Amino acid sequence: MKLPKKEKKSLLRKNNMKIPLSNLYLKGNEKKYVDKLLKNGKLSMGEFTEKFENIFKDYIGRKFALVVSSGTAGLFLLLKASGIKDGDEIITTPFSFIASSNVILHSNATPVFVDIDEKTFCISSILIEEKIKKDYRKKGKNIVNKKSGKILKGVLSVDILGNVCDYEKLEELCKEYNLTLFEDSSESLGSEINGKRSGIFGKGSVFAFYPNKQITTGEGGIILTDDEKLYSYIKALRNQGRVEGDPNYIHRYLGYNFRVSDINSAIGFGQMEILDEILKKRNLVAKRYFKMLKDIDGIKLPSILKGQKNSWFLFYILVDPNIRDNFIDFLNRNGVSSKRYFYPIHLQPFYKTKFGYKRGDFPISEKISDQLIAIPFYTNMKYREQLYVYKKFKEFFERKSF
Repeated sequence: MKLPKKEKKSLLRKNNMKIPLSNLYLKGNEKKYVDKLLKNGKLSMGEFTEKFENIFKDYIGRKFALVVSSGTAGLFLLLKASGIKDGDEIITTPFSFIASSNVILHSNATPVFVDIDEKTFCISSILIEEKIKKDYRKKGKNIVNKKSGKILKGVLSVDILGNVCDYEKLEELCKEYNLTLFEDSSESLGSEINGKRSGIFGKGSVFAFYPNKQITTGEGGIILTDDEKLYSYIKALRNQGRVEGDPNYIHRYLGYNFRVSDINSAIGFGQMEILDEILKKRNLVAKRYFKMLKDIDGIKLPSILKGQKNSWFLFYILVDPNIRDNFIDFLNRNGVSSKRYFYPIHLQPFYKTKFGYKRGDFPISEKISDQLIAIPFYTNMKYREQLYVYKKFKEFFERKSF
């Protein structure tokens, strides 16, 4: 990349910058709304929780929304309220944050891993169909595992790293095999596929708001659905099994405390008010990276496929696995925060012990995990910070040995 003289001189002077992996962008009314709550003393779920739910469901295009304490809690409640139970099987991806699989186990069901697409890193609809045809048979209205006899109940897809799954094909498969589709959209707020926003697919979807996401509430998540009965049931489960309108201390169901503070919701509402600004800025940062890094030999940039619109949960690169750890160490020692993303779920210690998984079981997930590095990326990232990242990339890859 050829730099203007002024920028090159500025860059050469900066040899000790500290660039974080992610950073907050709280530039709306977040503080104003939190201050209001602290003054009136109403901190539990209230005015801002309702406002946050409404603005979020309207943005995605769903009928109902429920804010919960985390994305993990949201996925668990969605499965629980949908009737997933002991003995059921759910197809999902091994390339994700571990929570997307853990919630299946917490529902006393069994996660059935299917490998990913090599370009989007989302679960492969082609491999799902192959898996069903190979390992399952029809029994009445159900699809039953030939070996275990367990019923395959659904697919939990994950819109990974801002990429959206092939839902046209996934919805066809789920309809053909009488499966329920659940969408984990935790990393993809604002992403689209073929003009449809992430979060609009399946029986229900879930987003998460950890500080490194497109928007944050500190901690928290949200469940979306168009099913009014499912919404009402989840609403009760979120609040210790109490149905809205029932007398105090009457609990119809065995519920949970997955409520949130109105402070979390106030921050989320303020973030949603400036979401368009946030997504525009993140897209600009991503475009600058593509321009800066495209000519550096030794790295592969993210694939952007036709019909995909990525909202950039993070920015990643792929490198030779033989140099990955050395490269990460070099970047971190030079003030450029970076780390591996993700470690395949089937190779996590617990899953290896419980299910007997081994390396080689899901080769595409393992290959991508061995190559992928997350580099600094955040909404308010400055041009000079990206130039510094670029400089350190050049330093590393222009060395004769690693």
